[in-house]
Amino acid sequence: MKFRVLESALHEPSLQTPILRVFLKPTKDSTFNLWSRHMKRRAQGFSLVETMIVVAIIVILTVIAVPSIHRLNSNYKIDASGHSVASLLAQARLQAVHNNAPAYTQFSAADLTLAFVNNDPTQGIAAGNSDVALNGGVQFQTAGMPDHQQLDNYLGKNGGGGPTVKIGSPVGFNARGLPCVQNGPSPAVCLQDDGTGAVPVFEWFMADSDGNWAAVTVTAAGRIKAWRYTGQGTWQ
Repeated sequence: MKFRVLESALHEPSLQTPILRVFLKPTKDSTFNLWSRHMKRRAQGFSLVETMIVVAIIVILTVIAVPSIHRLNSNYKIDASGHSVASLLAQARLQAVHNNAPAYTQFSAADLTLAFVNNDPTQGIAAGNSDVALNGGVQFQTAGMPDHQQLDNYLGKNGGGGPTVKIGSPVGFNARGLPCVQNGPSPAVCLQDDGTGAVPVFEWFMADSDGNWAAVTVTAAGRIKAWRYTGQGTWQ
């Protein structure tokens, strides 16, 4: 805009002198020429060094982020599996109360990623009954569990006293919604007796290939809770 004004001024008779024309002529280091050279350099794009620096930064950020993303994904899967199993047990409890008949929850020995509800703990999964599949890489475990003394104490198993904790056994609920175990050949007979005269209590464990553990407990009062192992014998 400045140069257009100056060009218009040059056409004025009073300004048409050689000295003024030289003064008004854009110089090599004028703002316009500097801006023009800057734009030409920008149009040339990034140099090889600049490109390599950007690529190196991306690689470093990826190396840092990938393990964190994997850890977050594993934590999500193990947590979700524990809460899914706890919800399935709660459904079995409601089903027993609603039908006024025992309902059992168990996981399949042939498929350690599947748990289901039925009316007979000796039978497999049945159409129409509730079931849940654990998240990828998570399986039920009956051995090799980390220290679970905290869970045993929570269930009333203190030292040598208290009920017998049933690990991985089918969890039964009677018509009152209280935990029970099948007594005799008929699944319709589910007693609140763990074989020692105490009300049965249960623990189920799950783990993934990264060594993360989750658990679900059922107290003598029928309270269902999901847990996550945080290390050194601590469950939350």
